[in-house]
Amino acid sequence: MSGELDTRMYGHRARIGYTSPPLMTEVFPYEFYKIVPDGVTLVVTSLAIVVRSKGEIDDSYEISMRAAREMAAAKCDLICLGGVPINVSRGAPNARQMMEDLEQELGVKVSTSASAQTNAARLLGSRKMVVAHPYAASDTDRIAGYGRDFGGQVLGATGWGSPFNQIGSIPQHAAIEMGRALMKENLQADTILFPSPHWPTIHAIDQLEQEFGVTVISALQAIAWDGLRRCGINDRIEGFGRLLRDF
Repeated sequence: MSGELDTRMYGHRARIGYTSPPLMTEVFPYEFYKIVPDGVTLVVTSLAIVVRSKGEIDDSYEISMRAAREMAAAKCDLICLGGVPINVSRGAPNARQMMEDLEQELGVKVSTSASAQTNAARLLGSRKMVVAHPYAASDTDRIAGYGRDFGGQVLGATGWGSPFNQIGSIPQHAAIEMGRALMKENLQADTILFPSPHWPTIHAIDQLEQEFGVTVISALQAIAWDGLRRCGINDRIEGFGRLLRDF
């Protein structure tokens, strides 16, 4: 009935917690809400990353552990710990153990940015990847390693050249331009990977999949997909690639 108040909370289908690495979180919530269906909300804590120093990463790890416990107390349905460098700062085996220990302690589903992207790449059968990232060229080798960690062979990689604290100002055409350039140089690639969920990527996913007949995985897309599916929300979502449409 028109004018009747909805007695449900905004997150009546799922409330997904996310520990966001940048001290200033901008793009992640904007793109998250473009993807998720009504009834799903984001519970976000910004961490301490400005220049990605070891001290910031260590501080962010501790803040994320505290935030996870508060998100559990707030009765989130799932907690995703953001930031691959933070996830693996104490070793990849520790990251897996950390998830298991937190789930046991808190009684809440726990994932990480790294686990979400790994699960997506495995499900989609990604084997030969190209990697486009938002950061400086000096970060390319390190970030290309994420593709290998997610189970693929990396054929090529490139970066936009942005400082970490300015990635929110990267133009929307950046992901499409880099994806196209990488595919033209690496015709055998079956997947384009866009690491980091803090720069604009989701509008590029469908366009590049259709243009090149490949799979496109963005960190934000994978985190949203993993969170929705683990919360039992199986809506097939159009406009953001095979992952959300078919799985």
